[in-house]
Amino acid sequence: MPRQAALKAARTLEPAPSEEAAERTTLRLREKGTQKVHEYEGWAWKDGAPEVDDADEDFWLNDLDDITKANVSKQGIEYLDDE
Repeated sequence: MPRQAALKAARTLEPAPSEEAAERTTLRLREKGTQKVHEYEGWAWKDGAPEVDDADEDFWLNDLDDITKANVSKQGIEYLDDE
């Protein structure tokens, strides 16, 4: 799905210390097998890792202090010309 692909791409951006301070970047993703280009505005930031209860002691998030979060906002769809 295009939005999930845009979120994955946004998580690779340089994260800001907070969501409000995050720099917005235009992400253009071409849908495979079509002439559509989905355009999103994406941003990423660092956030504290969620608390893990004692039952999940070996859970991988226990080793992390911060995680990267991302968000996207759809700007539109561009249709490429058949040439």
